[in-house]
Amino acid sequence: MKIKAKTCDENFLEEIKRNFDTKYIDLYRNFDKKGIQELFNNELVYDIEHEFEYLELFDPKSFSDLFTNNIKKTYEALKFLTPVQASREEFWFTMINTVYLDYLLDYLKTVSNSKNFNEKVKNSIFYNSSNIRAQVIQRISRYWWLGYKTYDEKNVSNPYWLTEYFFEYDGSSKIISFFSSNLTNNKDIALGIIEGIKNRDDKVINNRWTYLTMNKYFNAMGGVRILDIMTREEIKKETMKHIDYIVKNPELLSAEDRKRVIKS
Repeated sequence: MKIKAKTCDENFLEEIKRNFDTKYIDLYRNFDKKGIQELFNNELVYDIEHEFEYLELFDPKSFSDLFTNNIKKTYEALKFLTPVQASREEFWFTMINTVYLDYLLDYLKTVSNSKNFNEKVKNSIFYNSSNIRAQVIQRISRYWWLGYKTYDEKNVSNPYWLTEYFFEYDGSSKIISFFSSNLTNNKDIALGIIEGIKNRDDKVINNRWTYLTMNKYFNAMGGVRILDIMTREEIKKETMKHIDYIVKNPELLSAEDRKRVIKS
């Protein structure tokens, strides 16, 4: 089904954010679909020129399936966006409250008894922190950005091969620690690290701690070398080289990190 993408005026977004706890939270607490639709039915919410093939999202029990399924569906549908366009909070705020409203409400029902329900709603619909971090937290934005940062145009047969690998194990806990940093805001760096880890899959575990170890290494390297001018291939080779080094010299890691990172 082809539908128009939507966005809103920034003043509308700011008014909702400013008065959310006093005027609007009950719409979400009561899963009031009609009320939310009426709220977004005004001249400050409007279609943009792009039409796209809407694909329904869902949250399966497996975190791996959840992310790979929803990333592929969102990124494929909205691949027309540029990174600049995809950085606009107004776009994602509007899309999740209109086009993807059913998905939002289905998710909120699963966390309705949570003590921090209000925060979960805000994180789902707003950019509720710094831009880079919020991009991978907001409930729809994150699927596009995770798709964009792991999509490999060079692999024609399966451009999602690194997406699938990244989320194969421990995906949900890796997202924030790996993708909310300035380091991996550079797509070539992100792809190079993931591919490097995949190429050393026999030596290290595909989990959060391995990616944190690589982040620390490259952040330290950034003090003496300009990382942004390194190619993806150079990043991949440097990742593999460092993995080989810590495997040969495990005492460089704490005892706890050795268990978390290095395969026995």
